[in-house]
Amino acid sequence: MIHVTICGHDSHHPASFVMEHSLGLPDYLLLLVKTDAWFDLDEPHTPTSPNMAILFDPNTRIRYGCDHANYNDDWIHFRFTPQTDDFLKKELHLPFGQPLCLPQLHALSHQIQSMTHVFHSACGHRERLLDSMTRTLLYSLDEQYLSAQSGCTSNRHYEAFQNLRAALYNNPGQPWTIAQMSNSLFLSPSYFQHLYKEFFHCSCQQDIIRARLELAKFHLASSDFSIRSLARFCGYENELHFMRQFKKFEGLTPTEYRKAAMRAHAKRP
Repeated sequence: MIHVTICGHDSHHPASFVMEHSLGLPDYLLLLVKTDAWFDLDEPHTPTSPNMAILFDPNTRIRYGCDHANYNDDWIHFRFTPQTDDFLKKELHLPFGQPLCLPQLHALSHQIQSMTHVFHSACGHRERLLDSMTRTLLYSLDEQYLSAQSGCTSNRHYEAFQNLRAALYNNPGQPWTIAQMSNSLFLSPSYFQHLYKEFFHCSCQQDIIRARLELAKFHLASSDFSIRSLARFCGYENELHFMRQFKKFEGLTPTEYRKAAMRAHAKRP
């Protein structure tokens, strides 16, 4: 289990300051720094840019500060029980004591905000909630770090594309078109498609098809939708187009897929 020692959201320093833990801390420390700051890292007084995360492991000297007013950060101190002490090293790829510039720091900040509310609450599942939320936070941080390493997240359009793709997969039955999607991001259709493939390694049209077929497969295996109704629900104008596309990509007709799913369900203990 992960135990949260203390945490804080949107902390402000009204004046310049220096924070120092010369002997280190007994816990891990994660900072989400939203303003300019400096850290003593490989070289003293190393300047860092806003929207930066930095993770310190226990018993490491920590010294950082800001030379002007209105420094702002989120922070969390946490430790592991002996059974989970290797979680960071075995499951994640995060470096210690290294500034990580992240394009979606605000998403991590929202998670720490929710954790802070739970930390100061008296709910009965507080410890388990904080354990789960800390794992989610660290997995999210790791995902952003790996994405940043790939280079895609340095593009200013990346976050908007991520949000658009999430909307597509959340509701694939809508009448998604390249023209409508590119227009929503104020991009030409050709540049939009170029960026989409660069970010997600498939064309936008392929993703639309994939999202619709994943939704169709779920309902074929779990609902009583007729094929005609399911075709409309998944965004197809007619049943025949749906059946042809499903067979092309899945190797089975929708009816055959449903029967196979029913047989598999019947064999479960």
